[in-house]
Amino acid sequence: MANILTLPTVDTIYTDHFLFSRYSIPVGQSLLITSDVGTLTQFPSQDEINDADFYFGGGRRHVLSSAEHTAVVAAGYSSYVSVE
Repeated sequence: MANILTLPTVDTIYTDHFLFSRYSIPVGQSLLITSDVGTLTQFPSQDEINDADFYFGGGRRHVLSSAEHTAVVAAGYSSYVSVE
């Protein structure tokens, strides 16, 4: 059985056009963990990714190693982890 991290999405509207603004697009949030502090962000910079101890890209599912699972739980994001 594996620990799977599934990150949330945020519905985003990219235009103020009167027709197209009715439609939103789900955008995945990435999780950055640095020193047991986690941060969800939509568009992390390359510097933020490089500085993080753990980086999980948004919009996808991640199979966690035991070290990654421990870091995610310690950062307070265990609600996004499922066992499959």
